[in-house]
Amino acid sequence: MPYPKLVILFLRLSIASVFLYAAIAATIQPYNWIAFLPQFLTVLAPAKILLTGFSLFQLILALWILSGWKSLYSSVVAGLTLLAIISANWGDIDVLFRDFAIFFASLALAASSFGKKR
Repeated sequence: MPYPKLVILFLRLSIASVFLYAAIAATIQPYNWIAFLPQFLTVLAPAKILLTGFSLFQLILALWILSGWKSLYSSVVAGLTLLAIISANWGDIDVLFRDFAIFFASLALAASSFGKKR
């Protein structure tokens, strides 16, 4: 592969941009996003609070991925997050099918980071 650093940069940008977009959009228009919260969580706390917390998590995750610090861990967290989103919203697969590509991109980033000290 002639440009491995460029490939990793594009993977980071693609994964982080999705989390960044979702965090910002859910903050600006929360009622468009509340329906994606699993029903069992909305029993534990108000949906808007859960959504705000998840948006903060997504923002931190996006920045972590972009930083490149401990990228194996950040990409695994991203992959697990996407897997949880897909699993919790399986009935909306017509909307979430794109998340499979992002999930596998996070696995590719994790694979590229495996064994590196950074």
